[in-house]
Amino acid sequence: MKRRFQSGFSFIDVMIGVVIVSIAAYGMVLGATHARGALRALYIKERAVDELISYVEHLKGRIADGNMTLSEKSGDYIGETVMLFGDDHSDIKIPAKIYYEHITPVYTDSVSYIDRYLLHAWIEWEDFSTPKNKFIKREDIEMVMLEFPQ
Repeated sequence: MKRRFQSGFSFIDVMIGVVIVSIAAYGMVLGATHARGALRALYIKERAVDELISYVEHLKGRIADGNMTLSEKSGDYIGETVMLFGDDHSDIKIPAKIYYEHITPVYTDSVSYIDRYLLHAWIEWEDFSTPKNKFIKREDIEMVMLEFPQ
């Protein structure tokens, strides 16, 4: 009896190759999805920090001007709403709230006649990547501002 040998791959070899390629493709899809979510979260965080800095710059100007009302100096614990992604009319949107604490005078041993005030502001937004659990992200900024004499 003569044996015949065929050159090439058997069915088992091909199936093992398909399984290996499928696992590699699944890993690449998971990695791309995770990277896309991480980049979107980073974009939202940068946008939140930009909104907070813009708001603080506005408050810095009001403090330096020296014409803040008592209600403005008492802080904003209700918060001002800004949109980090989308707008009021879009289906997909990420709102955030900007708050600031009571603006308190800072007393130093300086002999200058410039008043100093402590400003602490923060922004909070809901993390969009965990819809089941409400996870609030927060960024803070704190600084001492000068009120220039007029």
